[in-house]
Formats: sequence, structure tokens, C-alpha cells
Amino acid sequence: MKDMREKGMSITQIADELGRDRKTVRKWLQADELVSYVRRKPTAGKLDAYKGYIRHRMAEGCLNASVILDEIREKGYTGSSTILRVFMQPLRPAVQSKATERFETQPGEQVDWGHFRVDHDGRMKRFYAFVMVLGYSRAMYLEFTEDERLDTLMGCHTRAFGYFGGITRNCLYDNMKTVVIGQDEGGETIWNEQFARFAKHYGFTLRRCKPYRPRTKGKVENGVGYVRKNFWPRVRTFTGLQDLNEQARHWLDTVANKRLHGTTFQVPHELWKEERLIPTNDIAFAYAERRQRKVTSDCYVSYEANRYTVPFSYVGSIVEVQDEKNGTLRFYCGEQLIAEHPKSMGRHQIVSNKKHF
Repeated sequence: MKDMREKGMSITQIADELGRDRKTVRKWLQADELVSYVRRKPTAGKLDAYKGYIRHRMAEGCLNASVILDEIREKGYTGSSTILRVFMQPLRPAVQSKATERFETQPGEQVDWGHFRVDHDGRMKRFYAFVMVLGYSRAMYLEFTEDERLDTLMGCHTRAFGYFGGITRNCLYDNMKTVVIGQDEGGETIWNEQFARFAKHYGFTLRRCKPYRPRTKGKVENGVGYVRKNFWPRVRTFTGLQDLNEQARHWLDTVANKRLHGTTFQVPHELWKEERLIPTNDIAFAYAERRQRKVTSDCYVSYEANRYTVPFSYVGSIVEVQDEKNGTLRFYCGEQLIAEHPKSMGRHQIVSNKKHF
């Protein structure tokens, strides 16, 4: 710099030539000698104590920064999410997203299934996630089940209506076989007869998204993806489907429906009341088949290789078992509910309630 100055170059010319700010050039020209470089002592960052845990969770497959942020905050982390995301970015695999045309809907419900494989007690099991999203507020309902049969689907709808406190006037579906049989020569949809009766009973209209365009049902498709990325990584252990659904309900009430939605920039729970839901039919639709069983002398009822208690006053009676396929068994005598148990995921297990003896 001093050589350039002695040759007659201005400070502006020196700054342009070296790519430095003019103030920097002026400072060094006024200095008598170079200042020796002193390396700063490294200081501990807010995230340092948690980096091992973060790497461990990412190795387990949790790549969602929001989930990990909640977990390390419970452990005492006080920093921002930006620091965490910057640290995670080089560690996460690249993800490509496919652009698609947005399909906007009026207030209504959208329904879909998601599939999850888990290693439970050394056996690989498949669970099905029923997801219903209110099209306007983006409020969500989630329930895990054993299968996606018609009776299971109707049971999930019934419980979702109860969770939302009502139903919308229409509901959008893809071409799931339990809902759509096909279409006639005129291109009109042929609905499953029993499911159509179910919809008529509760007073909502069935709508079908365009064939080969499942993205027209994008809100619930995104909902399934949100469950997979935000809820599922939070599940560390569970004892059965009932326990898993209790964790899902807690997540709905504290995270999913209380977050600031990335599309509407509103909190789903606050927009919920604007959905204009209609009350459900007071008469419950008989969606599930009940199986008859005889109560043994020791108060037990056998169901799918396991035994469950009912109150002793029903010993010798014929009772009915209703399997909700979501981890819950209900036992009826006539129309009276006499017992309820979490369904065992194993075989030859005994599930008891001491009050029944």
C-alpha cells in the first residue's frame, strides 16, 4: 500500500486495486509497522454441549430441526434455531422437492392414509396413519390404526368428527378403494355403497380429486408428510397403538394445531372456529362389526389369542367385542359399554382390570 501511495496512487485507487475498503487502506498507511496477528481464544458456543446429541439423533434418522430444537431446549439449550440449522445443514442429505400447481379449496375436509413400518418387539409391523385436515384452517386430526379397511376408515372419521367438534359440508378423497369403486360410462364416480350411507348419515358430501392428480389433495398430502417429519421422529418408544395414539393426540394439541402454519401464516387452532362446522348426528353409525364371546368363570373374554377381563357380574353371559383397530377394544352387553382395554400387540397375553373381579 505504501509503495502504491509513493508512486502517486490515491487511496481510492489503492482500495479498488486491492479490493479493500478505503478506511482500511487509510488505517494501514498511517501505521508505522504491521500489527502482529494474535489468534482469538475459542469460546464455547451455546450449541457445543448438544452437538453430540444432535449427531446421534440425525444418525437415528431425525432430520427435522424443529423436532431436535424442542428436544435440546428441554435439555437446557437457550440459543436460536438458526444456529442449529446451520450446524445441521452439512450433515443432512440433500432433498429435492418437486414443484407442483397449488389447488385451493373452500372450507372442507381432506382425508388420506400414511404407512409406517416399525420394529416392535423384534417384529416388523406396519401401522397406518389416518390424517384428516380441515381445508381452511389446516387444523389436523391424526390416528394410527392396524389397517385401512372400510370399518376402520369410518371409525376414524367418527372420532375425527368428535375431535373437531363437528363436520364440514364436503370431504375430498383420492381413489382409495374403500371409498371409490370406479366410474360409470358418463365419467360419474361410483362410490362405495356403505361409505356413501355413512356420509349421508352424517350429512356431508363426498368429493373425489382428479384421477392421476393426487396433488389436488395437497393439503392432506402435506399433512401426512408433516406427520412423518415432525411427529414420527419424536416417538422414541411406545407400548402399543393406544399409547402411540395418546402421544399423537398430545402432539396435535401442543404442536401441530398450535404452530404458525407455513402457508396461511395463521395458527390452525385460531382459524378453527371459522370453518363453520355443522353438528354431527346424535345417532352413531354402526361402522364396526361386533364379535360375540362368552365370559368365562374367571371373568375373562378371549379375543385374537389374548384374554381380557369384564366385570364379574357378566360371568357366563354372551358379550360383544368391538375392535376399533386403533389399539382400543370395547366390550358391550347389548348397547351398554361394560369394559374398555388397550389391545395387546402380542399373543397369549392377559389384560386385567382389578375392579372387574
